[in-house]
Amino acid sequence: MTDNRTRPALTPASFLVTTSAKADARLDGEARSWASLFGVPYVPRGKGVTLPSLLAKTGVDALLVATETGPRVHTAEGTLFYHPGLGTVRWQRVALRGEKDNFLEAMDLRPGQRVLDCTVGLAADALLASHAVGPGGEVTGLEASPLLWFLSSRGVQTYVGKFPALTEDLRRVTIHRAEAADYLQSLPADRYDVVYFDPMFRHPVRRSSAMQPLRPLAYGGALTREVVREALRVAPRVVVKERTEAILREFGCRRFTGSRYSGVRFGIVLRGEESL
Repeated sequence: MTDNRTRPALTPASFLVTTSAKADARLDGEARSWASLFGVPYVPRGKGVTLPSLLAKTGVDALLVATETGPRVHTAEGTLFYHPGLGTVRWQRVALRGEKDNFLEAMDLRPGQRVLDCTVGLAADALLASHAVGPGGEVTGLEASPLLWFLSSRGVQTYVGKFPALTEDLRRVTIHRAEAADYLQSLPADRYDVVYFDPMFRHPVRRSSAMQPLRPLAYGGALTREVVREALRVAPRVVVKERTEAILREFGCRRFTGSRYSGVRFGIVLRGEESL
């Protein structure tokens, strides 16, 4: 089992709830319900008050904003609404053009398999996994950041893609608000076929303007060897995404895939082959 003493203490992002500038009674009520859900303050959007000024005045890390088009999160880095991002482009390459994807190559998924994405974020990889395992499979995502969980768990159920099949794949993804180490401990052995970790959000290869608003919200717990060992109890195959093979070897990876020129590598740990 994972030794909780090896995991660093976390400082969750502070936030409050507000509305768009021209909110009606419905949006106001929705915002108040979100504030109640999280146990955080609801602050009415005063006339002429901008989101940057409200952020500066309150001193929180983020604002959860109720808008006509759904929830948005505003941080000092910008504003974010739910979108699977490059996952849509990758999905089209795989589903429509039959191209290979480094993530799917590392995961080695088959129809009907069960996948646990321990760092789901905005579910770009989960979308690809859902396509690969099909309607008979299962894709579960975990997100420890409350605001990312809120955006993604709602987003996978409401986002409508250009292609109906993409929307169907996204709908089959289930996202829980949970810390991976704790969630893994709660599971029976062999509950999943593959467990996936993408800790790169905390160590970005390059600055992405689309992802910048998320950085203050990211879960601060680092992946550990203990958590990987726990994942191997839950699934016979564990995949980790990182920058270099040297880092991946620290997690017991002995097999590697992915482009050497992209700054991204996938390490694969198979039960019985791990060096942890």
